[in-house]
Order: sequence, then C-alpha cells, then structure tokens
Amino acid sequence: MSVYMKNFVLAALFYLGLAVVFGILNAVIDLGNFGYFAHSHFNLLGFMAMIIFGIGYFILPRFNGTELRFENWVPIHFYLGNFSLIGMILFRGLYINTGEDFHNILFITMATIQAISIFMFIINIWLTLTPKKKVETSEPEQVISDKPIVDESTMPNISVTPDSKIAFLVDRLPSLQQTLINCGLLALQMPDHLDKVRQMGITIETAARNHNLDLDSMIVAIENELHKNGFTTKVDLDHIPKETVPDKTTINTETLIGDVIENHPKSRPTFQKYFGDGCFDCPGQSYESIDLACRMHGVDPKVFLSELQQALK
Repeated sequence: MSVYMKNFVLAALFYLGLAVVFGILNAVIDLGNFGYFAHSHFNLLGFMAMIIFGIGYFILPRFNGTELRFENWVPIHFYLGNFSLIGMILFRGLYINTGEDFHNILFITMATIQAISIFMFIINIWLTLTPKKKVETSEPEQVISDKPIVDESTMPNISVTPDSKIAFLVDRLPSLQQTLINCGLLALQMPDHLDKVRQMGITIETAARNHNLDLDSMIVAIENELHKNGFTTKVDLDHIPKETVPDKTTINTETLIGDVIENHPKSRPTFQKYFGDGCFDCPGQSYESIDLACRMHGVDPKVFLSELQQALK
C-alpha cells in the first residue's frame, strides 16, 4: 500500500474520532445545525468516503489484474479531499453563525473542490476497471469454421513459435486460455488479464521466461490443443535458441514476485520487511512484478532490489 493510500485510511480513522466527539457534544450541548452538519460530514465524507478511497485504490486494481490508471492523481485527491472537507465544515459553521454571503460562497467553493476530488476517484477507478479496446494484431486472421473439418488441405493453419503472441492464439481458439493456465500461466485466470497481455503483446517466450516455465512443453501443449480443434500447426522446436531457457538466478525489477519467493526461499525476510506477510499467499504474486509491488507499496525499487540481492548472496 502506497503512502497516500495508507494516509487515506489514517485520515478516515481521524475523522471517525471527530465524528464521535461531535456526536457526544450534540447530545450534551446544543450546537444547533452546525453540530449535526459537522457530525454527519465527518462520518460520511471523512470516515466512510476516505476509507473507501484508501482501500479502493489499493485493492480494486489488484483484483482486476491491472495497474491504477492514474497513480499520480492519488496524492492530489488526498490533499484536495481533506482541505475541502475541513473548509466545508468551517465555512458552513461561520455562515450559520454570521449569515454573511461571503462565508456561504467559500462554503460552496469548498464543496465544489470536494466534488472534483470525488470525481477524480470515480474516473480513475472506472478507467482502471474498464478494459481497453482490443488491439488488432498484425498476424493474418484465421477463419474458424463451425462445421467439422475433414479435408486436411482446407484446415486453418497456425504457425506456433516462441514469438507467437498469446492473445493472438487465444483469440483464434479460446480454449487455449485454459491450456495456458494448465501450463502454469495462472495470471490468465484473473478477470481482464488477457486484455493486458494483448495490450503488451506478450509472446509465448516472454511468458515462459517470466514464469520460469518450460518453453518446449508449452508449445507442444498449444499444438496438441490446436490439433484437437481442427487446426494444423507448424512448429520447429529445434530452432528455439538456448537463451530462452529461464534463468532462475537472474532477478530484476520485472521478475514476478511469486517466482522469486518460489525459487529463492532466502528472499522471504526481505519481502516480509517491505511488503508484510501478504505477498506469501496473495494471488497477485503470480502476475505482479517487483517493480509493480514496490510502486504500490511506496518503496524505491532500486533500494529493494539491492537489499534483496544482498540477502540472496
């Protein structure tokens, strides 16, 4: 959880305390409309809204298997939301006591700023959870017929190589998504994760390397599934370069968290120090890189990677 996501939660707890105080004062002292206004707004815009903002910014992108679309909006939202909430309650109280239009104008201004900050959250989360339109691939489209294919010369052909894009293959035969999941690409189980793979143009080779999977076995599994569904394939495993064999000793900011924890048990104390125990059982470890985890938790990736490498030595 980044610094400002955590600050939203801390601010929510602070406003909950203020709401309780005003609730007690309203019961003991007659604060009039100001007391009820402060009590309700510290509860709703202070406690309820702020805790939703903090948790929502952190949890919702992870459940969707994507990154927050505008992460740089979060601190802006935090300061605007807190500044305008205090201003609303202050100027509303002054307007109730003095009746001066100037205080009412300031109250309306603060309310407008509060509305803008809320819409920043709405837009940010909406765009994060809404998948982008599919990017057309450069490969020629294959025609898949609903009718049984008997003549081998008319069977659609797909060339399966390490450079074949995962999204292209799944678009041609949707059952390949489950085949790839069975091979170890568990991130494809996440909602809309295929759209992210499509956008990034992830190839079989890249996926195998990132997840420490056997490239040859993955291609053979894809080929078998295509054959079962009436496709012919062209694959030449002899020309797969040896460099594609995953190197489990190499760790960088793009390495997946789950791969590091699985292949390097000595890395666990470092992950626990910076990210807590959540990394060890969180489903996000199967698709989140070290860089993404560091940015979500407000940690400098270079500092974390340096300490991790020292721990592994």
